[in-house]
Amino acid sequence: PFLQGKVVSEACYSSEDAGKIESLCPGGAASSTAVDSGLNCDNNVTGCSHGTHVAGIVAGNDENGPDYGAARGADIIAMQVFSKALTQAGCGAGNAFPCVRAFDSDLIAALERVLTLSGSMNIAAVNMSLGSGRYTSQAACDLADPAMKDVIDNLRAVDIATVVASGNDYFSDAIFFPACISSAVSVGATKDDDSVAGFSNVYPELHLLAPGVDIDASV
Repeated sequence: PFLQGKVVSEACYSSEDAGKIESLCPGGAASSTAVDSGLNCDNNVTGCSHGTHVAGIVAGNDENGPDYGAARGADIIAMQVFSKALTQAGCGAGNAFPCVRAFDSDLIAALERVLTLSGSMNIAAVNMSLGSGRYTSQAACDLADPAMKDVIDNLRAVDIATVVASGNDYFSDAIFFPACISSAVSVGATKDDDSVAGFSNVYPELHLLAPGVDIDASV
């Protein structure tokens, strides 16, 4: 209900690897822009509810309050970019499985779709609450994946900010990819008292901090 009527466009980009990775797009396709392509996956899969929760933080509005998203007048382009990892190896030692994982190729495809839609829609920002790795500088990060940097540069050139979570691995000198891309906007988390959350990845080139603890939203 917090997102009722908010979704104005949808897409899905997801990968497949028999017995290891399963596409989350409708019908198991590699991509889709049909209605309902951007629906969250099964909440029994670890991580499937997260995008819905973040969408509420951004633009949630049930018309009743008292809680609203930070930009409650905004609409949402919902994009499913995760794939379903079926094995312990795919989800990491000690983590619950199945789980969701994002591949760079799918992320880039989604960002390219945003660029295409920008010709007909007034798009302010991309939000990516995901990432991995450990990067201590933007320069090293930019060199690690030129294709990702190129598409984020292209979005920035048409005034679309790509806003990416710095990650939650307690790093004090590094952040996740793709937040580390120099043309993205990296964001770490604070607590209610404005101190940096202990779990939040930070480093000297971090762009912003924003509330990220005990946030009421769609989930």
